[in-house]
Amino acid sequence: MIVASTIQFTLRPTTLDDMFGALALANACSQESMGTDEFTIEDYRNSWGDPARDIATDTRIAETADGTIVGCVELWNNAPYVSCWIWGCVHPEFRGHGIGTVLMDWAENRARVTLDRAPAGTRVVLEVSTSSFHQPSIDLLSERGFRAVRHRASLLRELAGDLPAPVWPAGIAVRTMQPGEELALYRAKNEAFRDHWGHLEAPEQDGFALWQQRRLNDSNYDRSLWFLATDGDEIAGFSLCQQRTSEDPAMGWVNSLGVRRPWRRRGLAEALLYRSFGELGRRGCARVGLDVDVGSLTGAAQLYEKAGMRTFGQTARFQKELRPGTDLATQAIEN
Repeated sequence: MIVASTIQFTLRPTTLDDMFGALALANACSQESMGTDEFTIEDYRNSWGDPARDIATDTRIAETADGTIVGCVELWNNAPYVSCWIWGCVHPEFRGHGIGTVLMDWAENRARVTLDRAPAGTRVVLEVSTSSFHQPSIDLLSERGFRAVRHRASLLRELAGDLPAPVWPAGIAVRTMQPGEELALYRAKNEAFRDHWGHLEAPEQDGFALWQQRRLNDSNYDRSLWFLATDGDEIAGFSLCQQRTSEDPAMGWVNSLGVRRPWRRRGLAEALLYRSFGELGRRGCARVGLDVDVGSLTGAAQLYEKAGMRTFGQTARFQKELRPGTDLATQAIEN
């Protein structure tokens, strides 16, 4: 039993039986910050069922004596093991009692235990994302030595009225992904996002398996909304969409949009974006959203602004260095 201020609670390993309680906790936090439920039980089944994770080892629950789950923290650490992501939350009614501090203490200590998994001589960091406007989280992270290194914006466009028609560059065809093309798409996506700030490349066998688990097993996965722009047999670009979001059933979402280097600066990203708008609108979506790095190295933020998208939320990415060394994450576009 841990006593934090006037609250007594137990910090224990997570089990699958905690899923509904953890979901209720996470949505209590999203109701406070967004006014809506952000997560579904399918999100948790997919996340906690990830074969690359051991929730008993890498997740902790804070629970009061009556069995109420008041806090949760998760640590994500995948190959090449140089970026340890922390995701955590404390129930709004139980804040200010030191629960968040205890959860973060555990996560940082757990991350340090796994330092030897990273390649020798590489820089290893802890990373956390939080709303750019949630001051309690920002204060907690700052006090623990984290610093804001990047900002991500959530953008929105209404789909009412006439939408711009895509104009495809010469030689480009567009179609949906077909069964058996998953690995080719993964490779194209990995190549396109090498120019994304903070990108880390995992060994293909590990990275592909993880991507399949997280994307193809998602309850929102719909192959007919995964658009591939092809040039002959090559995938030149892609837009991977879903028809709804858990927090707004009337909103479609562009999960990932990218163009490989040889096909950039020809209007292909814009055409893929408008293709996505059109199809989501035809399926009844009232609006479409996506996330973008505010300082995108490829100019993506400017493209989305040109397409009429506006910011409706922003998150800050914080880092804390656990070990100095060679940084494997993308910091700039290589010429």
